[in-house]
Amino acid sequence: MKSKLNKFLRYLQIEKGFSQGTIKAYQLDIEKGLIPFLHQRGKFEVGEVTKNDIRDYLDYVATSRGNSNVTRARKLAAIKSFFNYLIETEELELNPAASIRSPKIPEKEPVYLTDDESIRLLRTITRKGRPRVRERDLAMVVLFLHTGLRVSELTKLKLVNVDLDRGQIKITRKGNKEQHLHLNGETARALANYLANRPGARNGRFFVGTNGGNLDRGYVYGVVRRYLNLAGINKGKQGPHLLRHTFCTRLHQKGVAPFTIKDLAGHKSLNTTMRYIKIENKEQAEAIDRLEFGILIGGGCSISPKVDKQSR
Repeated sequence: MKSKLNKFLRYLQIEKGFSQGTIKAYQLDIEKGLIPFLHQRGKFEVGEVTKNDIRDYLDYVATSRGNSNVTRARKLAAIKSFFNYLIETEELELNPAASIRSPKIPEKEPVYLTDDESIRLLRTITRKGRPRVRERDLAMVVLFLHTGLRVSELTKLKLVNVDLDRGQIKITRKGNKEQHLHLNGETARALANYLANRPGARNGRFFVGTNGGNLDRGYVYGVVRRYLNLAGINKGKQGPHLLRHTFCTRLHQKGVAPFTIKDLAGHKSLNTTMRYIKIENKEQAEAIDRLEFGILIGGGCSISPKVDKQSR
C-alpha cells in the first residue's frame, strides 16, 4: 500500500500540480492516519478496504482524536482522491469511500483588511522593515494585496516571468495552469525598487533570501505575520491568505463582477468567489441598520412622544 501511495503523491505533484503543502497533508492523512488504522484491522492491500473501514476510521478520528468536521472532511477528501487514482490506474475497480458523505462544514466568512489597515501595514514595512529586506518585503506584501497570489505562486515566481515594461507577471496556478496577471503602477514600482537591489538568485526565483536562496512558505508566513503584529493588526488569521482575502473583497467593493474576481483569484468554483459577495451584503445591511433614528416604536406607525414633542 505504501508503494501505491508514493505513486499517488508523485501523480499529485506532476500531473495535478498540487502545492507541496497540499501533497504533504495528503501524505500525512493516508500514511500516518488511514494505513496504520487498516493495518490494525489486518488489512494490508487496497482491495481489502471496505466502506465500513473508511467510516470506522472517520468515527475513530472524531471520537479518539477529537478531529473537527473540517479536519475529517479534509481526510475524507484525501482518501477519496487516493482511491480514485487507483481506479484510474486500474489497480482497483471500486472506490470504497465514493458514497461516504463529507461532514457538514459551517461556512466561515473570510477575514480581510480594511483600506486603512492595509495602508497601515504598508507604512509599517517602510518604517520598521530591516534595510536589507525592506524593499523585498514591501514588494511581496504589495503583490499579495494587488494580485491575490497564493504563497506557493509567489515563492515559485521566476525572474523571467516578471515583465515590468509590460506591467505583467506570468504565474503557475493550481493544476499547472499558466496565467498572466496585470500589475498596477503601485505594484510595478514596488517590484522595480526591490529588483534594483535584489541579490543574485541561485535558481532564477524572483523573491529570494539575502544569500540568494529560495524562500519557503513558512518563511513568507513569518514575514507577513511579523509586520501585521508590528502594525497592531490582529485578525485571527495572520498569514498571507488574509491578504488574498483582502484582494478579493476589495475587488468586489470596487464593483468588479464575480466572474472577473474568480478569474483573477484563480478560483476553481464561483461558489468560492461568492463568499466575498456575501460579506459585502452583510456589511451593507449593517450600514443601513445604522441609519435608524430610533423614533419608531411598536408594530405600527407610532413615533416616540419625546421625539414628537421636540419636533413641534
